[in-house]
Amino acid sequence: MSSTVVQVVIIGAGPYGLSIAAHLKARGVNFRIFGQSMQAWHRMPRGMYLKSLGFATTLYTPDRRYTFTNYCTERGLEENEPCPLANFARYGTWTQRWILPELEEIEVSRVSTDDGAFQITLATGEMVRANSVVVAVGAMYFAHMPKELVGLSPKLATHTSQYRGFDEFTGKDVCVIGAGQSALETAALLHEAGARPLLLVRGREIGFSTKMPARRNLWERFRRPASGLGPGLRNWFLETFPASAHHLPGRWRVHLVKKHLGPLAAWWLRDRVEGKIPIRTSCRVIAARAFEGRLVLRVREQDHGDRDLICDHVIAGCGYEVDSDRLEFLDPDLRRRIRRIERAPALNRCFESSIPGLFFVGLASSLSFGPLFRFVVGANYTARAISKELERRSLVSLAVAPARVLEFILSSKPDLSRF
Repeated sequence: MSSTVVQVVIIGAGPYGLSIAAHLKARGVNFRIFGQSMQAWHRMPRGMYLKSLGFATTLYTPDRRYTFTNYCTERGLEENEPCPLANFARYGTWTQRWILPELEEIEVSRVSTDDGAFQITLATGEMVRANSVVVAVGAMYFAHMPKELVGLSPKLATHTSQYRGFDEFTGKDVCVIGAGQSALETAALLHEAGARPLLLVRGREIGFSTKMPARRNLWERFRRPASGLGPGLRNWFLETFPASAHHLPGRWRVHLVKKHLGPLAAWWLRDRVEGKIPIRTSCRVIAARAFEGRLVLRVREQDHGDRDLICDHVIAGCGYEVDSDRLEFLDPDLRRRIRRIERAPALNRCFESSIPGLFFVGLASSLSFGPLFRFVVGANYTARAISKELERRSLVSLAVAPARVLEFILSSKPDLSRF
């Protein structure tokens, strides 16, 4: 089967993929982008809100006209916090239809290499050849399940990322594991759907952010400057100098990614959780087993030792851990050749992996670039850096092509006698 040829293929149509495509389009780079528009965001549970501020959660187009803030202002929607997550999903798809109608909502089945280029097989059977591939699939590939729950039936154990609603749990006992936004908001939605959630937290307490005052004095703005990651000097520095963490020693950078901006719920969740949902702190699951259609969790509590909890279901709100082997659309040989930081791809300053032309962005790039890139706000720098590099490569390939034609003519020694 013949293949179409493009300079760049982008896999994924979330904030990172769409932002990169918009910048490539503005630079005149030949690309194709595949994926369902804002798919993961549209699949989020009904009633969820953005934890981040509206101005920091947007698509980063070159002219900056199509911002989430502008979208909300024009429609009389909340633009600061809390913003309904469904509004952001609708905004992203609305913007995509205006600026990137060429998005192809087709799944990529396989990516492999062939004769120095990438061979992309689509779910339709079409083959595409590309010089570069940008993997922008987002976090859903990397949902983390504690090892104690791995192997249990999905009827008993799931991850927070798997739900659009919680009505199925009405009247049931559900344990939720985690102390971050995802776990606490899931517990709140379960309670509001008529379930009986129990929150299991490894730490000694849960934490909530503080609401940003509408007005702050000069000293407070200097001491805790605003940023897309939230207030604070470190957050401001990471956003203002987005490539800085990439130059840290690897051990320091990995520690920063794992420890900075750890589990913390939004301030507006406090009233929906405290006094309404039972919470067990200093508690961790050490084993789990099915029993007569229900689930028995063996937990270890600091003050009470080991005990069994019986529930109908457990939902893990334990976040996401990047593992390149989870990207099964990448050919196994391709995955084996990717150099790693832990299980994540190790990337150079242009977000390129050890396989030339294969780029990773978003959460998959965070162990190489720092905690900024766990969030949508990191798409701003990513889109500009990658599009600039891919434009440079596109121009180089155009410049090299005539030289290669001339080299072929000179080396082929054509028979001129017939002229």
